Amino acid sequence: MQVPTVETERLVLSGFELHDLDELSAILSNPAVMRYMPGGNPFARERAEKTLRGIIGHWEERGFGWWAVRRRDRPNLIGWCGLTYLEELNETEVAYLFDEPFWSKGLATEAALASLRYGFNDVGLDTIVALAHVDNIASRRVMEKCGMTYVENLQLWGLELAKYTISRVKHGTLTGNRTD
Repeated sequence: MQVPTVETERLVLSGFELHDLDELSAILSNPAVMRYMPGGNPFARERAEKTLRGIIGHWEERGFGWWAVRRRDRPNLIGWCGLTYLEELNETEVAYLFDEPFWSKGLATEAALASLRYGFNDVGLDTIVALAHVDNIASRRVMEKCGMTYVENLQLWGLELAKYTISRVKHGTLTGNRTD
């Protein structure tokens, strides 16, 4: 499948390629980046490669997935953002992960909003969820800045997670997008 490229004011979201493994592995090996992920531990290169292959496969299977995120002014990978289907919940999640130097700059919010637009306008989803470790305040702020509403805490993958949601109708109201 040809993964679409989405551009925002500061970012380019494009399909991952196997040659992204070195940069992705470096990001996923950072303990601070992985702190709130299942297991809470940095990934070895082999696990990063398995993750990368899973990201590419998700696009093939579902027609949507996580994009490689880069700044418009630099070609280096800074993280991922996009949509993933969660079999455990039978819902689609907007998810993001950025390398530590790119935290607290509004980039996750910018990428997440682009992902929500894609999910509602191109994929045709009616509702999108987001999950974050209950202690990951920065990630929860991103969800709130995107107009998502807290629903509940739940246990999943050995973590206590806060679940947020947004509907196509609410998203259209927040962004001025058409909702019909």
